[in-house]
Amino acid sequence: MKWKQYVFLFGFLFSQYNTFGQSESSIDLTSNISDSLMLSQVSVFADMPIEKSIPLPIVKLGHRELSRDSEVSILPSLNRVAGLYVHSGALNTTRITIRGIGNRSLFSTSKIRAYINDIPISSGIGETTIEDIDMSVIDHIQVHKGPSASLYGAGLGGVIQMVTHPNNIESSNQLMTGLSIGAYGLKRMTNGIKIVNDKQTASVSVKYHNTSSDGYRDNNNYNREGLNIIGVIDSDEQNTTTILANYTKVKAFIPSSLNRDDYDNSPQIAAANWAGVRGFEDNKKLLLGLSHRVELGSVISKYKLSNTSSLFSNYRDSYESRPFNILTDISSSIGGRSTMSIERDTTDSSSVYVEATSLGIEYYNEDYQWQTFRTEAGRLGDALSNNREVRSYMNLFLQTRINIGMRIKVIAGLNFNNTRYDYEDRFTTDNIDLSGDYSFDPVMSPGLGMSYQVRNNNYLYSNISHGFSPPTLEETLTPDGSINPDIRPERGWNYEVGSRGTIWDKLNYDISIYHMSVTDLLVARRIAEDQFIGINAGKTSHNGLEAMLDYRIIEGPNTLSMYTSYALSDHSFVDFVDGENDYSGNALTGTARHHLNAGIDFDTEIGLHGNLNYKYLSSFPMRDDNTIDSDAYQLVNLKLGYKRIIMGSVHINIYCGVDNILDEKYASMILINASSFGGNAPRYYYPGLPRNMYGGIDVKFYF
Repeated sequence: MKWKQYVFLFGFLFSQYNTFGQSESSIDLTSNISDSLMLSQVSVFADMPIEKSIPLPIVKLGHRELSRDSEVSILPSLNRVAGLYVHSGALNTTRITIRGIGNRSLFSTSKIRAYINDIPISSGIGETTIEDIDMSVIDHIQVHKGPSASLYGAGLGGVIQMVTHPNNIESSNQLMTGLSIGAYGLKRMTNGIKIVNDKQTASVSVKYHNTSSDGYRDNNNYNREGLNIIGVIDSDEQNTTTILANYTKVKAFIPSSLNRDDYDNSPQIAAANWAGVRGFEDNKKLLLGLSHRVELGSVISKYKLSNTSSLFSNYRDSYESRPFNILTDISSSIGGRSTMSIERDTTDSSSVYVEATSLGIEYYNEDYQWQTFRTEAGRLGDALSNNREVRSYMNLFLQTRINIGMRIKVIAGLNFNNTRYDYEDRFTTDNIDLSGDYSFDPVMSPGLGMSYQVRNNNYLYSNISHGFSPPTLEETLTPDGSINPDIRPERGWNYEVGSRGTIWDKLNYDISIYHMSVTDLLVARRIAEDQFIGINAGKTSHNGLEAMLDYRIIEGPNTLSMYTSYALSDHSFVDFVDGENDYSGNALTGTARHHLNAGIDFDTEIGLHGNLNYKYLSSFPMRDDNTIDSDAYQLVNLKLGYKRIIMGSVHINIYCGVDNILDEKYASMILINASSFGGNAPRYYYPGLPRNMYGGIDVKFYF
């Protein structure tokens, strides 16, 4: 489908709305689409009204969206966001892509930044392990699609912001516990307590979680445990201080990918080389954050001023045993973020006025040290390398919202980024010093969006935004290991038009079409099993249509609703020359053309609740030359539950579910452009789970 056809389809959908959308509309705060938007620095919680007029591609996943699955991972919920796709090879192996950005990464999520509240959990090179975050910590998630999040770095892929449970000091003390079990030895346990002082000026919440699994495949054991602490102090009506501490420990064995023959005939086995050394990763992570918000009062007529500032630190200690070597690495980072906001506290019908403006800075500095060693059948051998890299960036950001009359809203944003890598080669045995400093030219990324209220709660919107993604260290190195000064960040412009709103007081919709052009495409060329080099290979074009619909069939004590999300992705290489190979005009590797999710939710007055959901993913090219495609697949999942309040203070929720009811054979992750070494067939496939069941119980006691 070409660009003109996207425009025609969008126009047709809107013309249909113009025909039947004559009724009065209201905001449904519990729907998926109406809960999908936020503005500026302020986090949006599930009970707050959401503005549909914000002209940015942002989706919010609240309690309803996050509770449709087994609650072992947030990844299935993310996978239902139109335009986002999660490759999940195992509980510890994930690659997330948004609108085709991030699919060049092989074993991790890159070019998509992630935050817990306003604390970055991505590394200094933009890599993220979002799969380590436990569901018990998260209240809701906000996904910024594409380079529209000027307040969070203007990355090409976007931003995933996880917001912790609001530790409201006005609420009651509570104890909570949960236990769930499932196929292949899956077990998840959560325990927590929340205490509020008598004056309701301070509270603390402590949660412990443990998730373990024997795994579907050989060498697939997994264990993750963690502790989360959130404290809130309201010293007065103007000042609020929040403390966050999150500790996670993960030990996960690695089965790795399979070739086609093993995937078809023996999907439960591990790759022979990883099984031979019992490959695994063992890491510990600690995140600390201190945030303070102060209301500074009115500064000029009709406007009030506030400041939110935070300090944060991350620490990670990791050990990974691999068939080709053993990697040990330690990362420690520190940073801060401060935002000054001025907001109008009244509205009127004047022709033009500034509604809100945020101005701020974020600084991040990471000290990353890593060593590799020979592997002696999985045991630590002689040192092969010793390295240190200091990664730092600074973001300056500005965003303002302007009202023009009663129907038009404009959001303008600007992000300034300065990124630097300092590399130190500490391995002296070979008498070769590859140390060097590398900094990228500062990048200025503007964004502009506008919405027009057609009637009631229905809006047309458009936006244009610029974004960039810096290369990783591996992509900045030449084959001999020295720094390549010619590597440039990827850059791109995103153009988007859409419509969102409510029809018949029941149907919430968000439909958009976009075009994103990316230049200086970074390609990681694999030259050995554990070695890559990067080149700027050309340009890509990302065209797409995305739709999210939510229809409330029955409302009241008994509810029944239908939802769907659909992404049509027409992504291709415009100019892509890699060595002697010219892939210009080929479809973009790793991106499916069609991605559909649909389902039904129900909740009854007597406590029965559940959902049935369906997913379809079309095939996509696994190699840049488009000679091999993945297999299309479809999944059907079911979850049922019963909730009850006992003695007025004990809340119980019992649930069970079946995933992959049709027992579909599918690959849950594809390793694109897989190479073959030693005459072996290339290993593209991570097998997905066959039909499997789970069940559990959650209990909360308020006192």
